[in-house]
Amino acid sequence: MKVSIGKLNAWFAIVGTICIFMFIPWLIFKSITENSAYDYLLFFSMLTSLLFAIIHYLLAFFVKCPKCSKLLTVLGFNKIKPDTHDGGLEVAFLWFTNKVYCMHCGEKIDTNGI
Repeated sequence: MKVSIGKLNAWFAIVGTICIFMFIPWLIFKSITENSAYDYLLFFSMLTSLLFAIIHYLLAFFVKCPKCSKLLTVLGFNKIKPDTHDGGLEVAFLWFTNKVYCMHCGEKIDTNGI
């Protein structure tokens, strides 16, 4: 199985987001009880999400659109094309379905080659 930079970038974005949302159940548990037994879970999820976010950020510089050479998972301050993705996380979730469009130029991207 060939692992591409685009697939790694998508996985790091998805897992990092899941780890960030681990904060919500911990906060609910903490507000109901005063038990500090699961505080390590918060620390682990925040540390993991920070690590995955840094790796995703570094890999994002290598995942570019073949047509316009702009980053596929980084929006920046530019306006996006209509009928494309709203952000990098949406691109990461759609990466494995091969329905990715460049948010800068609107071109359909073949994710197998990236």
